[in-house]
Amino acid sequence: MPARTIPRSAIALAAALLLACGRDAKPPTVPEFRITDGVAKLVVPDVPVPLALRTYDGSGQAVHPDYAAPGARWPQQLFYLAITPYAWGGTKNENPSLYASADGVAWGAAPRAPMPLARPQEGHLSDPDVAYDPDRNELLLYYRQAGAVDRIFLKRSKNGAFWSPPVALFDGAPNSVLSPAIVQRATGDYRMWSVNGGAAGCRGDSTSVEWRHSTDGEHWSAPEAVNLPVPPGQFAWHIDVQWIPEREEYWAVFPVKAPMTCATTAVFLATSTDGVTWHTVSSPVMRAGVIPELRDIVYRSTFAYNAQTDIVTLWYSGARFDGERYTWRLAAQQRTRRELLEVDAMEAAATIPRARSRVRSTFDPP
Repeated sequence: MPARTIPRSAIALAAALLLACGRDAKPPTVPEFRITDGVAKLVVPDVPVPLALRTYDGSGQAVHPDYAAPGARWPQQLFYLAITPYAWGGTKNENPSLYASADGVAWGAAPRAPMPLARPQEGHLSDPDVAYDPDRNELLLYYRQAGAVDRIFLKRSKNGAFWSPPVALFDGAPNSVLSPAIVQRATGDYRMWSVNGGAAGCRGDSTSVEWRHSTDGEHWSAPEAVNLPVPPGQFAWHIDVQWIPEREEYWAVFPVKAPMTCATTAVFLATSTDGVTWHTVSSPVMRAGVIPELRDIVYRSTFAYNAQTDIVTLWYSGARFDGERYTWRLAAQQRTRRELLEVDAMEAAATIPRARSRVRSTFDPP
């Protein structure tokens, strides 16, 4: 792939593209790009590049990215990322927010969409997951409200700008429906994976991954456990799942954590043919400390696979600790499928970095 450079006007150009896209636009392909210092060009693919997003709270700190690309009938030729602001790990403004891009490089607020997309009725919001429903030609936004219970909500949109009122879908015990990840594999076949953190949440002894199914995306079955292997002494935390039709398998990315701590320092990738029994790649796809912005934490991540180029684009969230608090950022990276799935099995997963000494054991990220 030859080197290419996009000037600082890329954001303005992307905004113009957002407005110019019409109903006859072709569906976007998965973005293929290299970015560094805010400029798109060829870089070493193993190095993630920080993304600068303007959050509605003014902090620029964000967490929990989730990716979606609508199909051919969508009114705009856009990619979408749902995120939540997360300034210093505070939950006050942790409300789902939608961003759009015409090229996968420059991201801005989704045109005409409210910012944020939802606000809590009680407690606080977290963990958005955006999915495309090809049957209804709609974007679906699922998110969690953390209060007396975990309550999962759904909003719908036919253009990314105007959204239906939230519909409460089901409740779970506190910390029992974390990071819902939704896939519509076929008509009438919706699946949701989530993490059950138990009563103590991330500071508990263990977690488990569960899945539910639905015929309409609103009425869900009771949870059932899945078999998702993790390194010894670690447990899965916030998960994202996608169906990869070209390979006829599900892929999942998730960070892992040790008991009694909320610090996640490595993100793993797993594959499955049925969504229940998983194979986890032995080496992490990302570790904390690779770049300054993700020095101490790598957290919930999302991805897109381009079958034509065999390239995976990943968006990470994570943080650095300055001695008193965490600063949360997003970063993007591209890897080939071979790099991710055909890693050297001799590289033991036991090399997951522990929380660094400058992070006090009694001060975990929220």
